[in-house]
Amino acid sequence: MKSCPYCGHEVLRNDRYCPDCGHVRKAPISLDKYNLGMIENFKQCLVYKYADFEGRASRSEYWNFFLMYQLLFVAILFTCAFLSYISPLSSAVGVGFGLVILVLLSVVMVIPGVAVAVRRLHDQGRSGGLVFIGFVPVIGTLILLVLMALPGESHSNRFGSPTGQVILTKQMAHEIGLIDATPTMGLTAGLLCAIFVLWFLVDQLLTTSVM
Repeated sequence: MKSCPYCGHEVLRNDRYCPDCGHVRKAPISLDKYNLGMIENFKQCLVYKYADFEGRASRSEYWNFFLMYQLLFVAILFTCAFLSYISPLSSAVGVGFGLVILVLLSVVMVIPGVAVAVRRLHDQGRSGGLVFIGFVPVIGTLILLVLMALPGESHSNRFGSPTGQVILTKQMAHEIGLIDATPTMGLTAGLLCAIFVLWFLVDQLLTTSVM
């Protein structure tokens, strides 16, 4: 038995509607088959699949998560560098606070980052244990990035069915209740440019502050 979220009346677990108030209980929708937009993809990996080491992850799921994480990281770093540039007081307070946020962000992102990398390896039919290659300095990181970029198997494997194969239109995203639809190449390119520009500005601001 479970309680109806609308009236609190007890209903059977398999009931589709409450016999007391008549509200229909929405069945949970699996989004694994959809090629999600960047915001929804990031939310899925960070919230709903935070420590999910099972199943598979498409290339878009991994790289959209990675790009959004990089954007958050460099945006916070840029804010710290800018505060350091405009005044010594801002440098002492703002930069210290920003660095604390960066450390917390990095710690929070460890588990979902490893989880989505493991699922990405599963998508290729490989063991998730290969993710530990990334702990080898330089060479291991490069090898892992190459593995993350390789295509997955187009058929079901021992880890499940392929994910992210259904193109999600804006209308479908609206009907499901999602924030954004499938990312376009233009949006992805714009995000990459934003990350590179922010990293460049951070370098310039830090160099100027030191001088």
